[in-house]
Amino acid sequence: MVKFLVDHKTFLNGLNAVASALPPKTSLPSLSNILLETDGDQLRLAATDLDTTVVTLIPATISSQGAVALPGKKLLEIVRELSGSDVSISTTGSRTSISCEKSSFTLPCSSRDSYPSLPSSVSDSDKIGLPLNLVNKAIKKTAYAVAGASEIRASLTGLFWKLNSESLEMVATDGHRLAKVKMSEITGDSEIEAILAPKALNLLLKLSSEQPVFISSQGTQISFHVDDTSIYSRMIEGPYPPYEKVIPQGNNDILKVNREDIFSALKRMRIIANPATHQIMFTVEHNRVILQAENTDAGEAREDVEATYDKDPLQIAFNGNLIMDILRNMNSENVLFHLHDSSTAVIITEEIQEEGTDYLTLVMPVRLPDTV
Repeated sequence: MVKFLVDHKTFLNGLNAVASALPPKTSLPSLSNILLETDGDQLRLAATDLDTTVVTLIPATISSQGAVALPGKKLLEIVRELSGSDVSISTTGSRTSISCEKSSFTLPCSSRDSYPSLPSSVSDSDKIGLPLNLVNKAIKKTAYAVAGASEIRASLTGLFWKLNSESLEMVATDGHRLAKVKMSEITGDSEIEAILAPKALNLLLKLSSEQPVFISSQGTQISFHVDDTSIYSRMIEGPYPPYEKVIPQGNNDILKVNREDIFSALKRMRIIANPATHQIMFTVEHNRVILQAENTDAGEAREDVEATYDKDPLQIAFNGNLIMDILRNMNSENVLFHLHDSSTAVIITEEIQEEGTDYLTLVMPVRLPDTV
């Protein structure tokens, strides 16, 4: 039997922290549960899909030590709707009672033995402390370019992480686009190279704290520790593709355009663009770029956007959605398109980079029979 009292808001925050690790679907019923386990005067909450595990500790008034696994989504839904300051939980046999003010619920529960083993804790001496706000900024600038789960090459479904005494570098690519950021403000006493699952990094993004994130790499597992919350993730097997080789070196024709102007124009072109290819033609001329979209069923669209360009005219087509993803993750007022010809990958950078940050994106042009 386990029995404890916990502050409602604290409990809800803890459940929110771990619930994102629950798998959307699973053939293992135990993985749909959240583990509640007492530890002295604290309550440990944990959820896992076997690849990613989140554990957090919250204060509680413990009347009877023990552990219980409860249906995760249902538990979170109940606690989210409770109204009151304290939540009381007690387990008898295979049933767990949850009460708060005038509300009470009973849920089926499982024993601790039925729940997967949690990752072993990491000693402080094995952890590397990094500024969480900068790490999260690097994740946001790259994670959107990670390939989907259907990609045959498993390494492309993760984000490549390279930490050493000089910088932190993150790279993501799906074969059609690439995002690479290097931050010299983030350094580590020891080197870490790993391909990380997006799920673990998205969970890290949800942790808002002024405290640093402590990182540890052991075997095939990497872990992130922020305050009383830990995220453990299995690394994706490599090697990661030689991304430096696909970054062109001769893109010397620069198109400078206002980021908001080009983004807004692309949104309008997308209304007409072919929904299968999202193809938008860029016609780059002296101090302007003409965007065009054509769809046999939907019609045609065209828009002129002011720009700075003094090289030879160029026509090049892109998947407009990929360009919009890139622009959405940039902050500079103006962006630079580094061009060469209609078949060479285009490099897109911010005109003004943040201090200590080297951010580069790349997108492949498309060659399709239904060009404008």
